[in-house]
Amino acid sequence: MPQPQAHPGGRRWLALGEDALPAGEHWLAPGEAASLAGLRYTKRRNEFLLRRLVAKHAVATVTGQPTDPAALAGIEVHNAPSGDPYVCVDGAPIGVGLSISDRAGWAVCVTSPTGPPAVGCDLELVEPRSPGFVRDFLTVAEQRLVASCSAGDERDALTNPIWSAKESALKVLRAGCAATPARSR
Repeated sequence: MPQPQAHPGGRRWLALGEDALPAGEHWLAPGEAASLAGLRYTKRRNEFLLRRLVAKHAVATVTGQPTDPAALAGIEVHNAPSGDPYVCVDGAPIGVGLSISDRAGWAVCVTSPTGPPAVGCDLELVEPRSPGFVRDFLTVAEQRLVASCSAGDERDALTNPIWSAKESALKVLRAGCAATPARSR
């Protein structure tokens, strides 16, 4: 299993692919298993499992916990009413902030030494984005910058990192995508 990579300020990150998912659900806390049972679609179930696995491994590493299935079951990833993730170990909240993202069979978790997150992450594919997407989620200045690039790979290689940076920043600010419409800037 890969180890989280350290960065200044005590932040760490870890990325895992679907191939890291263990067989069975014995590594889930009871509340996580109940949440999983309510998910009908395989894609949603796999995303849920992968987000939980990467977060549990990242938290276990930064807190010095083992990563065997029984120990992972003692680490529970919850979502606050705002949607922000937080972690409990053996039922008690801990002072580790985290941000989790998944996309295309991969998940990434970034931890910070104290909560709330103070860090955000987003995982995206570099892919074509519609003109409506660019209008709705990028500022006028960002739209001009994107428009200055050749259509295709060059434009996609700029649009997607701008979007991903915004998603990461919104997680730090604890604001949702509703904070991003270009009309409000």
